[in-house]
Amino acid sequence: MKALILFVFFISMAQVQAFTLNNSATLTFNKNEVKVNIGNASGRPCTNIGVDENELLSIVSDAVDQYWNRAPTSRLKLRAGSVKSVAAAYGTGDICNSGTSCDPNPALAVDSDILIVCNGDPSDHNFSSAGVLAITVPNNISGKDILGSLIMINDKTTNQFKYKSRDEKISIIAHEIGHAFGLGHSPVKDSLMYYATVNMRKFLGADDIDGISYLYPKQQPVTCGSVDLNPDKKNPNTWLGLFIGFVLIALLNQLRYLKLRPRF
Repeated sequence: MKALILFVFFISMAQVQAFTLNNSATLTFNKNEVKVNIGNASGRPCTNIGVDENELLSIVSDAVDQYWNRAPTSRLKLRAGSVKSVAAAYGTGDICNSGTSCDPNPALAVDSDILIVCNGDPSDHNFSSAGVLAITVPNNISGKDILGSLIMINDKTTNQFKYKSRDEKISIIAHEIGHAFGLGHSPVKDSLMYYATVNMRKFLGADDIDGISYLYPKQQPVTCGSVDLNPDKKNPNTWLGLFIGFVLIALLNQLRYLKLRPRF
């Protein structure tokens, strides 16, 4: 029985993670609240995606509240910001300089938080096909801190974003926001960060929650002391493992009591 208790306890603590990061340096925002703003590029507003900037901001509000702000084990809170005027280059410029990997274009660096813009990209460098709905790059970095991230929505006349339902647009924007704060794609199909669009997705998957909690772990309340077997990685399953262990120990003690109790 003791061996069983230890087996269950350590299995519950094992880290089974499928999420990936969008960089090799584990970049994160260095604050607990991040705003998501909409950029109105001078002379190049959102004209082809089926919604204007104010409606896009409403979609952002639903995206963060329906998805990321429901992760109970993450300290990160995302907020819909405001519509801001930005330089015309955000509407037509390349998000990355030339190269096989993305070297962020410094002309489009976002000062702080997350900025979403509509981009027409006449060069086809950002959107190689109408099926590329959006592209996201953390493009203002200091050390391991993300200062600002840029999300570009495909606003070319051939884009497919405009044909999506509002719920689909919400999940697409929520997916891109996940990239903006540090997550890569997930191979798990029920995850928001799955690499392909899944129709009628409504909630975060367990892998999404693991990912945001890994990057932005929520501090646990101070209660009884415990031993952290893996101090470098926060795992929401740790407390579940402790609970299961304590329950099984209590059951073992009860069985021992029944076995030793005198019989009349």
